[in-house]
Amino acid sequence: MPGITCVYDCRKHLPFPDGSVRGIFCEHFFEHLDYTEEVPIFLSECARVLQPGGVLRLIVPDVERYLRAYLADGWQALSAIRPLDDQHTDFFLGCRYNTKMEFINTMFRQGHEHKFGYDYETLAFVLRRYGFRQVVRQSFEVSLRPELAIDQAVRASESLYVEAVR
Repeated sequence: MPGITCVYDCRKHLPFPDGSVRGIFCEHFFEHLDYTEEVPIFLSECARVLQPGGVLRLIVPDVERYLRAYLADGWQALSAIRPLDDQHTDFFLGCRYNTKMEFINTMFRQGHEHKFGYDYETLAFVLRRYGFRQVVRQSFEVSLRPELAIDQAVRASESLYVEAVR
């Protein structure tokens, strides 16, 4: 929420009482968690602190979108997701890609920072597994809780938007 900032290592615990939070917003963070070790803890903690009916909004790189673009001929589909110049240089990262597979590996490894890639099916599965009763695929700036629609426009073309209700 605007005006509220909490800096905390939430891979182990969230510093809020049970059922005390209306909404949680995570943009391009979740893919940095280890799927087997950190995701279960984080999602269990989110479910614990959210009020009944509370919403967790997760925004991650959309693996399915990237892989469909990879399979398309040429570079046009990839450039539509991630801005590249005519030499296949990434406007954000500044690196030049010689092949589409170099591009894909850079997106999903990010110097070993990204731990797991998600499509909607996998994200919905893991959210339900850790206590969320309703999972909804959303889009840029569309949310079950309008105060959680604070997405970065610059990431919209590459993002998967998912909300889970406790």
